[in-house]
Amino acid sequence: MARSDRELLREERRKLGKAKPKKRRKIGGLTIWFRSLAVTSPIALVALVLAAYFTPILALERIVITGNERLSAQDVRAELTSLMGRPLPTISEAELTGLLADFSLIETFTFRAEPPHTLRVKVRERQPLVVLVRGGENFLYDAAGVQIAPAASVGEYPFLIFYGDPLASPEYRNAVELLLSLPKTTYSQVFSVEVSPQLTTKLTLKDGNWSVIWGSNEDSLLKAEVLDSLIATGLEEGVEIDVSSPNSPVVRYPDF
Repeated sequence: MARSDRELLREERRKLGKAKPKKRRKIGGLTIWFRSLAVTSPIALVALVLAAYFTPILALERIVITGNERLSAQDVRAELTSLMGRPLPTISEAELTGLLADFSLIETFTFRAEPPHTLRVKVRERQPLVVLVRGGENFLYDAAGVQIAPAASVGEYPFLIFYGDPLASPEYRNAVELLLSLPKTTYSQVFSVEVSPQLTTKLTLKDGNWSVIWGSNEDSLLKAEVLDSLIATGLEEGVEIDVSSPNSPVVRYPDF
């Protein structure tokens, strides 16, 4: 016998009454904190960045120069005074490069911001290698062919007998390659260097007025050892020493 609509309705109500209500999950304090942090962190970060760029919180007040020997730290700082008061994050390498471009003695530099108010610039100065005569005056040049400064004294660095452009000369590069390959003791003995168009080298030493036919730059260390050995034998002044073939060196005396 089919049940009436009323019976079916009563049965559905009984089922609903027996059903247990679902429990609501409680949100803990830690979860609330993390959710709040996710919302506020980007805002705080933006505020911090804006403060660094547009407020005195990281304004430059002190410039420290290190690594300088010949260069005056005061002169370098004076060239960078236009940066004072600027926020440290806004100072770029390109801007520093432009400001320091007139210091030919600076080969490279690095810089580091030291919050809240300090900029540290470490310079690497060009190292003199030879002396060139220009316009009747002696000037120091580095291995790259860049003029550094007038030579304060004679004898500390070897003269290079050379009249072209050191930046674009194979003779200059050949002389540099040779001098950089010499042991320090041998380099300190060299008074002058002369390189031929065929890229063979002749040296004049400070002591004994000895001239040295060096030849090419091959076997430079062996040639330096042979040269030192010959000098140690007690050579007369003014002799010519040929180490272009280091396995069969020749000593020529001026009377022959």
